[in-house]
Amino acid sequence: MTEEEARMTFTEHLGELRDRLIRSMIAVVVAVIACYIFSDRILDVLKRPLDPVLSGALAPGNALATPASKTGPTPPSSDSASKARPFSWTIMNPFESIQVKLKIASYGGLVFAFPFILWQLCAFIFPGLKPGERKLVKVLLLGCAGLGFLGVSVAYFGVFPLVLPYLLEWTPLWVNVQLRLDETLTIIVKCLAAFALAFQFPMVVLVLVYMDLLTPQSLRNYRKIVIVSLSVVAAVLTPPDPLSMTIMLVPLVLLYEASIWMSYVVVRRRNRTTELQP
Repeated sequence: MTEEEARMTFTEHLGELRDRLIRSMIAVVVAVIACYIFSDRILDVLKRPLDPVLSGALAPGNALATPASKTGPTPPSSDSASKARPFSWTIMNPFESIQVKLKIASYGGLVFAFPFILWQLCAFIFPGLKPGERKLVKVLLLGCAGLGFLGVSVAYFGVFPLVLPYLLEWTPLWVNVQLRLDETLTIIVKCLAAFALAFQFPMVVLVLVYMDLLTPQSLRNYRKIVIVSLSVVAAVLTPPDPLSMTIMLVPLVLLYEASIWMSYVVVRRRNRTTELQP
């Protein structure tokens, strides 16, 4: 191959990369616009874990749902202590509603456009990979996607419905609870992202095992240290209460135990591939 042909091939690769980047940016713009149009429905989905708290607070006969008298706050009773805390969604300025919609559009646009961006990236790099490397990348991507979905599900269906009402119980009954829409939405999105990110650590472990930087035996030997480290991670990424930390820690420990067993499979297949190579 002459120097001119090599330069043309490199130029063609740059042109392909430019086209795929343009397609990815177009996908992000379309997804952001679509999420902005349906931002009210997306917001309804994000705040749904708090709906049981609100419905319980507004239920008939709930003493907490009635406003305080003019003479002062109503003293808490044993019956009202078991009721859900009443709260209302609030905004602090006229532009906050637009800011919330823009946040939903930006977060949602990136999430919904990410599979297309990933597909464009794989289509660009796959021709330069060997069949074994392609298979490894596919398994890695599927594993990361599945673990990310599992982490979001644990946060949405496990942590939020159990932890948020529990946190509200720490507030005195005579205090009026108001949740700022912008800040609460940011907390929910950060928690979902934190759980999705934390659940990726088994794939990181398997990649390190495949690269021969870790061994199954070392994973077993450092089990106690890893569990303590996972406890610290769960304490940092979750709200400041033991319940949410436990809900996050238990799946992470189970995933770590599963990654130990899967590491044996990875080592066995890696050794078999090495033996087959000339």
